[in-house]
Amino acid sequence: MYSCLYVFSRADLLQQHEPQCVVHPSQMVKYPDECTVKFRARKKQHRIPFYLVCDFECFLKPADDDDDDDDDDVTITNVVDRHKVCGFACYRVTEYEQYQTDPTVYSGDDVMTSFFEHVMCENREISKIVGKEVPMLPMTDGERALYDAAKHCHNCGVEFTQTRQLRKCRHHDHISGRFLFTTCNRCNLQLKMTATRRRRQDDDDDNNDDNEEDG
Repeated sequence: MYSCLYVFSRADLLQQHEPQCVVHPSQMVKYPDECTVKFRARKKQHRIPFYLVCDFECFLKPADDDDDDDDDDVTITNVVDRHKVCGFACYRVTEYEQYQTDPTVYSGDDVMTSFFEHVMCENREISKIVGKEVPMLPMTDGERALYDAAKHCHNCGVEFTQTRQLRKCRHHDHISGRFLFTTCNRCNLQLKMTATRRRRQDDDDDNNDDNEEDG
């Protein structure tokens, strides 16, 4: 009788394993009586305001034995061709029309350097947009009615109370300023986009301001 659930492709491997296996008790999978795993990262269930879609183009270049970095005498695979990056395309995806841009297409020398430079440029631009923290616009009658009628947090489902964490709040889009939904104060703080050190440094460089921003 075997104590494990290992699978062997050859009989000799099984015979070598038997002496080590029989000295241990049988394995048993034991599940918890109650579910203890819960989804808590509710911020990640909402769409992000910006993301980049990238695609690379490559051509096959015959492999040179001198390019092989494998120091082993015996290799499992025989490399015939290698992918040589010859260009890329990058597109900024966002629902905000004022921040939509045309796709960037590049083909030429030093493709990866140009790609990383473009991605870092996009990072700086998007960080500035996200860091503006646009205040909430006046609510419409319909939005006001939804807010007044809400009894539970739209994000986590908890019932509103008068406590600091669970009091009713207005969650709004910090880029457009429009009202989104009603949340508890705890979720409202968690859903707020956080400023990054890189964004603060970029703003300081652009404004030639040596004052350090409090975070």
